[in-house]
Amino acid sequence: MEGGWGTHGNGTNMPYMHNGYTLYQKTVTLRGGRQQTIYFFAKSSPKSGTPADMPNGYEAGVNARTGLPVLKKKGGSKWRERRAAQKKRAAERKARAEAKKAEMKAKAAARREAKREAARRKKEAAKAKKASKGGAKKTAAPKKAAKKTAAKAAPKKAAAKKGGAKKAAPKKAAAKKGGAKKAAKAAPKKAAKGAKKAAPKKAAKKGGSKKR
Repeated sequence: MEGGWGTHGNGTNMPYMHNGYTLYQKTVTLRGGRQQTIYFFAKSSPKSGTPADMPNGYEAGVNARTGLPVLKKKGGSKWRERRAAQKKRAAERKARAEAKKAEMKAKAAARREAKREAARRKKEAAKAKKASKGGAKKTAAPKKAAKKTAAKAAPKKAAAKKGGAKKAAPKKAAAKKGGAKKAAKAAPKKAAKGAKKAAPKKAAKKGGSKKR
């Protein structure tokens, strides 16, 4: 019968058993000479030790690593409780450290991204400024060239005007002289014509006076 004392058909008592393992006890002498009773489970009869009942204040459990039955205090021991609390606190500290590390990584990545973005914006602004300066130079260059050509052409125009005036002055003077000569030549002719026309009229006037 598992889980405590039982009886065979012949009425003999049986020790505590758990999952096919029998609980045994034996007394050992420690280094200081003190004697202590220990308990252990076994499937077959050990070399030393006698079958035993479950001691007061203990219960059977299973070792998670080996899968073998073991004795443990009911409600757990203070040491195990402290150990479990320490493990829990250590796990919490580890989780907080990992969370903080992840947060720091995220912040560092955000700072790097912000720096890259600022560098990109600065580069774009420099390109835009350079492009605007180049456009201003391109627009100003024709104006400057036009001013230079106009400045260069101004003396030529002035010289051309002066030359034209000098060339035109003799022509005008010659034209005036020619006109005066023509007028001088035409004056006797006009006077002769006027005299011829006036002579008959004068003769007619004289004849009329004689008739009277």
